[in-house]
Amino acid sequence: MMATQDDPEFDRSADARMATLQPDPESEPNVGDGLSQLKAPQRHAAGRRPIAIWLVTAAVAVWAGALVVTLGPGSDPGSDDEAPPVDDTLLARRAPPASTDASADGTLAPARRPRESVLTPIDQRPAAPHFTLPDADGANVMLTDYAGRVLLLNFWATWCGPCKVEMPWFVDFEERFSDDGFAVVGVSVDEPGWDIVRPFLERQPLNYRIALADTPERLAPFGDTYVLPKTWLIDREGRLAAEHIGLVQADSIESQIQALLAE
Repeated sequence: MMATQDDPEFDRSADARMATLQPDPESEPNVGDGLSQLKAPQRHAAGRRPIAIWLVTAAVAVWAGALVVTLGPGSDPGSDDEAPPVDDTLLARRAPPASTDASADGTLAPARRPRESVLTPIDQRPAAPHFTLPDADGANVMLTDYAGRVLLLNFWATWCGPCKVEMPWFVDFEERFSDDGFAVVGVSVDEPGWDIVRPFLERQPLNYRIALADTPERLAPFGDTYVLPKTWLIDREGRLAAEHIGLVQADSIESQIQALLAE
C-alpha cells in the first residue's frame, strides 16, 4: 500500500530522502585550499618564465657576439695589423708588400723586387706646368731652376702619415743621385703655412728643398691635389714622365729615376 501525503509514514520517508540530499559538512570543498592549488601552477609557470627569457637573451647575445667578431675592424682581409691612422688611409693608397718565395728546403728566399712602373713614352709626355712657389729661405722655387735635371716633385702635408714614410727615401735619392743631375723638391700644402711647416722641419730636417703651396692660387698649376701624397717625376726637358698618387714604392720610383737619368 502506497503512503499518501497525509500519511505520517510518507512524511518520515520524505524526510529521510531529503536528508540524503543535504550536503555533508565534512565533504564541503575548502575554498582556501582550492585557491592555493589553482595558484600553484601559475607560480610554477612564472618561475619558468624568467629562465626562458634568460635563455633567449643569452642566445641573442652569443649571436650578436659572433657578428662583432665576423664584421669587426680586424676581420677585413685587406687590412694590415699595423694600419696607418684612419685619416691617412682615406687620403693615401698603400703600396703592396713585396712577396717572398719558398725554396726547395722550405726556407724563405729573398723577396722579389716589385714590378717596375713604366714611364710615359718620351713623345707622349706633356710639358710640366710652370710654377713659382716660396721656399723656406724666402726665395722662389721655379720649374726653370731645374732645367736639364730630373726633378722629383712631391706634394705632402705635416698631418699626412704616408708622406712621412716617403721622406727618408727622398732624402736617400737626393744624396745618391744629386751629382748625376737629380733633385727633390717637397711642396707642402699645409694651409697654416710656415707657422706649422717650419717647426716640423726643425724636428725632422730634410736635405732637399721645401716649397709652400698653401693657397688655391699656388696649387692651381698642379691640378688635383686632394689625395696625398702625390709625386711627379719630371725629365730633363721639363716634361711630366710619371705621376704617383698615394704612397710610392721605393724600388719602383728609384728605377724610374735611374731610367730618366740615363735618357
